Amino acid sequence: MANDQISDLYALPLDEFTDARNALAKELAAGGDKAAAAEARALKKPSVPVWAVNQVARAHPDELESLFEAGADLRAAQTKLMRTGDAGAVKEATAAERQAVRTLVGRAKTILADVGNAANEATLERIADTFYATTTDDEGRELVRTGTLTKEMKRAGFGDVGGLSVVPAGRATQEQPEKKSAQLQKEAAKLHAAAEEAEQRAADAESLASELMKEAEDARARADAAKEKARFARREATERRRDADKAARRLDRRG
Repeated sequence: MANDQISDLYALPLDEFTDARNALAKELAAGGDKAAAAEARALKKPSVPVWAVNQVARAHPDELESLFEAGADLRAAQTKLMRTGDAGAVKEATAAERQAVRTLVGRAKTILADVGNAANEATLERIADTFYATTTDDEGRELVRTGTLTKEMKRAGFGDVGGLSVVPAGRATQEQPEKKSAQLQKEAAKLHAAAEEAEQRAADAESLASELMKEAEDARARADAAKEKARFARREATERRRDADKAARRLDRRG
């Protein structure tokens, strides 16, 4: 099956995916390409977060590339931290990556709202996780880049540096005390940077929760106002019906 056909499927509105996938599989089978038909039938309908990520990637590729660049900068800064113990570059790169993800999540929230899906905090967090994961998952990054991601991804743990080792294992027994001290300082700096990142993400989550609560309160207020309006309308209708009945009775008496 051609990549263009797969791409076209994942570009569709979410509620059209299944019918379009089944129609494609049927078309391929009718054309004699049973292998491609089976491949089409096996394509998974994306979850709401995955669908949103794919649509953001298609609509805002430049902002997506900014995230990939920020992720690469962070990995480089973490590697430098292991050598020098300087956490400044890590903090700066972490902030850039966080801002890139925040921008993309905002895009996803707008796209979902435009199709009538008011994303809750849990959905937005799953979207953010997937975007964060693209900075360390090469295969996932390419799927997101083409807007054909099929499943959600999880971000790596705080401070993850791709399995890099501070000191080669074969030389560990030859370290001098001062080298061990330097290594401990680097590890402490890395943990400190990771703690600051975790604190900032917690603050971001609290801010998002407050925003969602405000939106819920506004919606509740609008609902209450609508109920009150309906109550008045019902009362007015009752009065009008009573007046009409009285008028009808008067006409009957005159007749």
